[in-house]
Amino acid sequence: MSAIDRSSTVTGTVAVVGTGTMGQGIAQVALVAGHPVRLYDAAPGRAAEAAASIAARLDRL
Repeated sequence: MSAIDRSSTVTGTVAVVGTGTMGQGIAQVALVAGHPVRLYDAAPGRAAEAAASIAARLDRL
């Protein structure tokens, strides 16, 4: 098995639908890996709350 050649992979925006614990975790991992992330949730304002929560966790790191 060999390492992934990142220069040949396509990087794009990661869309996360649902901003519960799992969705926030997926979004955080994608952000740390350098991908732009879009958060979506059915509950009004929930995506913005999740973005703030993720940002706070990343600031602590």
